[in-house]
Amino acid sequence: MACDLTLTGRGVGCKDALGGIKRIYVAEWSDGLWDPIVSGEVADATTAVTFQTYDMTRGSGSLTQTITADLAAGTVFFDQVCSVTFNKAAVGDIAEISNLVKGRMAVLVQDNNDNWFVVGHKNGVEVSGGTAQTGQAAGDQNGFTLEFSAQEASPAPFLAVTANDPDGTEISIDPAP
Repeated sequence: MACDLTLTGRGVGCKDALGGIKRIYVAEWSDGLWDPIVSGEVADATTAVTFQTYDMTRGSGSLTQTITADLAAGTVFFDQVCSVTFNKAAVGDIAEISNLVKGRMAVLVQDNNDNWFVVGHKNGVEVSGGTAQTGQAAGDQNGFTLEFSAQEASPAPFLAVTANDPDGTEISIDPAP
């Protein structure tokens, strides 16, 4: 059976975009949490969900989506990895990290262009690695890094937002402490 493709092309965009991410938002995962992707965007969650905010310093986070295709098997998937660094370790971080690594989560990523991405739209996100460290020299990192990973059949869709707030009525955001 042939594959139906709708191609429209793409021009060269303006040079007004920034790399990196501002913050991530994390909530507990549940199957069927998100509305379907329509034209690359998700409108809302299907049920009420509250996300916790994780702020980061500038230049300390990224979202990378790697396309993996196997021509012989006829498969393709997108490895979605959100890498974040949090500076200045604190007592409460131990419990927070322990909880983050235990289960599957829903993760929203807000980039430096104020685009919001739904990472792990269908399958959720899990912590796949990270470090906690206090460096050797006075200027070395004191804090921790985490890698949030997902594998999906399509790239992370955008979340519908207006004025940096999700459009949907089912999504609540708790600010960072």
